[in-house]
Amino acid sequence: MYTKNLLAYSCNSRAEVKFNKKINLIKVLIILLLMSICGVFIRNLTESVEYRDSKSFLVADLKNDITMLTETANVIETERVYGKYLEVDQFGTDGKLINSKDISKDLSATLINIADINSNHKIDAAEISELGIMRFRTDIYQKELKTLQFSLKSPDHNLKSFLIITKGKYAGTILYNGNFKFIDNENKRYFGLDLYI
Repeated sequence: MYTKNLLAYSCNSRAEVKFNKKINLIKVLIILLLMSICGVFIRNLTESVEYRDSKSFLVADLKNDITMLTETANVIETERVYGKYLEVDQFGTDGKLINSKDISKDLSATLINIADINSNHKIDAAEISELGIMRFRTDIYQKELKTLQFSLKSPDHNLKSFLIITKGKYAGTILYNGNFKFIDNENKRYFGLDLYI
């Protein structure tokens, strides 16, 4: 009888050990599953924060580039007025008004806020002429940027992607006309002159 009980206890004990091992394995699997879910959540949250930070850094870099280009334009214009750059048009431009077709659709939409004289909700040749929107002479700007020890940092630092207003109260204002989309944390696209869409 004693041996039977001992044998039954031994079998029950082994079954209980197996059962406990399975429960412990299930607990470990549940903990691993929860940890991986938490890890994915934290990674996604971190990526979201990094993406927001990178967006704000990109806009900040563009704003910084526009500030440096504005300073450069002012230096060029001052030197032009005082005789250093006699052969150069205002603010170091090429002297040709830009065609309305060459202004990006999004920049045109933002320029309506400051230049839509005839209230037709588009930028036409008369309004471009009123603002005197032109391209830079890149050779002069590159030379002056180097002299001033300015280096552009935004992803699109191609001088051909920028325009300048040469007339009126906005004279000397730099506008971004490139293909990159500089969108801030509030989902506003930045073009310079605090122009957003």
